[in-house]
Amino acid sequence: MDPHPIAGVVWYAIGRFYEAQDGSLQDLGYFAHLGGIEPLFNGPHHGEGSAFFTFRAEPFTARKFQNGDLSVSLDTTGSFTLYLNREPCGDFSRPETFSRGEPIATFQRLSSVVGTSVGPLGTNLFSAALRSSTTFHFQGRSWNLERLLPHGITQLGVASTTPMTPPTGFKTMTPFVGSAMAVGGNVRWP
Repeated sequence: MDPHPIAGVVWYAIGRFYEAQDGSLQDLGYFAHLGGIEPLFNGPHHGEGSAFFTFRAEPFTARKFQNGDLSVSLDTTGSFTLYLNREPCGDFSRPETFSRGEPIATFQRLSSVVGTSVGPLGTNLFSAALRSSTTFHFQGRSWNLERLLPHGITQLGVASTTPMTPPTGFKTMTPFVGSAMAVGGNVRWP
């Protein structure tokens, strides 16, 4: 697995943002593309219930304010982990199912994330450094995301502002997609 070209898309993430009763946030989901690893789904039906690769963020907080008709949030730095689920079981009504697999990599957001929404859509952009990675075996091959993403990723996310019915224990849940590119060069992360 060679490092991905700089600015080449390395993953497409499909997920949901959850706001807990205490106001903390987390995001979780699965991958529709992950740097050439295949297959990503167990069987012909693509969705969270058949995804071999999932992710889940550690809970974080956000400050929210208005700028005209733009709703802005500043998310604190934090980490998220990618998982290999040999027996896929993701279920958006049960967030814990996205972190049941084998941890294969952890990324750290290194600055605040600015999210902006207007009308029915929201966007965000962030970079994250790869903090840890482990070799895993999948479909007869050995993989390690450190070889694919040695310097981390930059992800652009698009979300709906229309809330969905959240699972028990959460106030809100909204869907999003994220497209990430490999960070290139010897970036100096703090």
